[in-house]
Amino acid sequence: MIKMIKYFFLLLILTGSMVSYAQYENTSGGKQQEKKSQEKRQPLKKPPRWFAGGMLGAGFSSYSSYVEVAPIVGYKVTRDFHVGTRITYIYNSYLIQTGPQTDKRVNLHHYGGSLFARYVFLRFLMAHAEYEMLSYDYYEDREWINSLFLGGGYYQNIGGRSFASFLILFNVLDSPNSPYANPIFRIGFGIGF
Repeated sequence: MIKMIKYFFLLLILTGSMVSYAQYENTSGGKQQEKKSQEKRQPLKKPPRWFAGGMLGAGFSSYSSYVEVAPIVGYKVTRDFHVGTRITYIYNSYLIQTGPQTDKRVNLHHYGGSLFARYVFLRFLMAHAEYEMLSYDYYEDREWINSLFLGGGYYQNIGGRSFASFLILFNVLDSPNSPYANPIFRIGFGIGF
């Protein structure tokens, strides 16, 4: 019981000091300083609504090469809710064994587009949803592959107009022919205009 009384008085002292601090008023010419600061204020600039950016990806080994280019263009509906489109181009090149001592190099070109929406909350976390259609090259044949990516990650404003993001996504429409392996990691950059 004595501990509870001590905690009660400690809480009362802390609360009282916050209340008294909140009631503090600057009476040493604060109005003159306010008037001067109002004269110097500039009209607020609207933050950029449109943004562009994207990501680059690459991977190389002794038997395969992978290069991905994916630019994005988007619009900030609100400060936290963004929509946009992404264009994807992927180049794959690898060796396949055609005989005991012979290899054949295969070059594949995949391309497509997607629509995305994302919501930034707590100023640094982001929820992301994206629907993609990718024309996937299978040697002499092509197939359209649909993907639905859901996930989230980290969003960081850099300066006033630029941003960086790190996403972890899952393709919930995963199929045997999908070129993606869950989870999918993306690092992107962009700038507002």
